[in-house]
Parts: sequence; structure tokens; C-alpha cells
Amino acid sequence: MDPLIVLFLLRLLAAALLLGFLGVFAWLIYQDLRLSRAVLAMQQQVSGGLRVVKCESGQPAVDTVYPLRPLTSIGRAKSSTILLDDGYVSSEHVLITYRYGQWWLEDLGSRNGTLLNGAPLVETAVVSAGDIITIGGTEFKVET
Repeated sequence: MDPLIVLFLLRLLAAALLLGFLGVFAWLIYQDLRLSRAVLAMQQQVSGGLRVVKCESGQPAVDTVYPLRPLTSIGRAKSSTILLDDGYVSSEHVLITYRYGQWWLEDLGSRNGTLLNGAPLVETAVVSAGDIITIGGTEFKVET
């Protein structure tokens, strides 16, 4: 066989492999975007809130409702989703997450602790509608 024909066929094979690789890469990007869109749509459907039922410092006001996001942090840090200006609240006090179709409450090692329905929160716990979360001098009622 003529070396020029072999070289031409090798070039065609390399071009086909390159196009195949680019096609697989584009398909993977499309699948990732489709999955991301589905996850964002699911996060938009998640609903719930925290209603302030008692606050010793006056801020936030009683009956203020904070929407629960799939990842909600409460503390004194400016980066917190719910900011509490209370000396008994740590900068990163608690984290509320939505996992496996339920809301989970986790104390982030705060110095003064967190109460769930009047009992100290020792480990991550599932919270549901009607539960009372006490952080410093503020009490929140979970609404879903």
C-alpha cells in the first residue's frame, strides 16, 4: 500500500477520534447542566421557615419569619443566613440543612449550646413543624 494513503487514513482516523472525543465531552457537559437545572428546581420547591416566638434582646422582632433555605446558618457572623446579635450566640452557632426529604439541625460546637424543644442538642437531629429551637435568648418555631 502506498505510504501516502496510509498516512491519509491515519489522519482520518485521528480526526474521527478527535471528533468523537469532543462529542462525548459535549454530551457530558449537557448532562451536567441538565442535572444542575433539576437540582436547582428541587431546591426552589423546598419550603419552610423559622418564626421568632421569643427574643430577649428585641432583635429580631417576635413573629418575624425567616425562610429556610436548603443550607441555613444561624449565628453572629455577617456571612450567616440568619444573623443574631446576641452575646450568647457563637459566630457560627447552628446549621439547618435539608437532606433526604427532612430538615436537620446541627450545633456547630457553640459555647452555650442549642436547645431543641427545651433539651440540649447533643448530636444532629431531625426537626419538624412545631419544634422550638432556642439559640441564646431567641426561640424559633419551625414551620413547614
